[in-house]
Amino acid sequence: MLNHDLSRRLDRMLQGIRRADDLDRIFLALRDRPGARPSVREVGDFIAHRDQRQKGPVTQKARDIFTSSRSWLRVSIMQEPATLDDIRKAAEANLRIATDMQLEASLGFKRAAARTALAQAVRRLEGGRQPTPRERKTFDYLGSAFIWNPAFTGAEVLKDLEDMLGELGLMRKVDHASFRSCRDFIILHVVTVMHGSSILLEGGDRADMAAGFSNREGRLEVRAWLSVKDLPKPVFMPACLFWTDLDGVGHCGQALLEDPRRWQEPLEIDTDGKLAPLG
Repeated sequence: MLNHDLSRRLDRMLQGIRRADDLDRIFLALRDRPGARPSVREVGDFIAHRDQRQKGPVTQKARDIFTSSRSWLRVSIMQEPATLDDIRKAAEANLRIATDMQLEASLGFKRAAARTALAQAVRRLEGGRQPTPRERKTFDYLGSAFIWNPAFTGAEVLKDLEDMLGELGLMRKVDHASFRSCRDFIILHVVTVMHGSSILLEGGDRADMAAGFSNREGRLEVRAWLSVKDLPKPVFMPACLFWTDLDGVGHCGQALLEDPRRWQEPLEIDTDGKLAPLG
């Protein structure tokens, strides 16, 4: 019965009838399936629990970026001394944030080797010994860098959702072209789901999430606004957690384009297929 329900909703979307509740039901049903992709599970979790997120890839990424940025500001900008434990936490956060390409470009080796070198460096320093040059390079880079990448992208959500629907037999091979025609609707829907949510950071602080496109490329994204308070002056910074390739001007209605204050309201997809304040 559940698969029949999902198939009917999916067919409706593929036929051009775009309804947010259909997509919600699809994400909610798929998030608990065995082998659920992380991005699909995360979107489903946001739909189910939008108030304050305390777990999941987006929450972990926000917490890691907060740890990385706070350490970088205190050590590199404010020139404050840092304990070994502070640097270790920043290094572990940066190791989780960095892409494989970033690690190879900066260190010259892959993630597994970087993880081993970092652990060995920390172990030697805790024992009062000097790390090897390879370990020291890894420790210094990861412990002092400020790295941030989105938790996932619109392209990742689309691929993960398409793969799951195909593997579960809910979508036939001939339906894939129609599915890809829904890409803007699906990505915009994820934006509306994440916009207005919040993330509980370690220590009890809250980071509010908001959509927008005030970036160099003018692309729609969802950011978490992080606040580093344990400095002489509090620092507020945005961290992109969901990045899309959608042009902001072309995918937003006039209300959002003309009045920045409307971004503080809940969002929906209007009848023109554009992002708009909930009417």
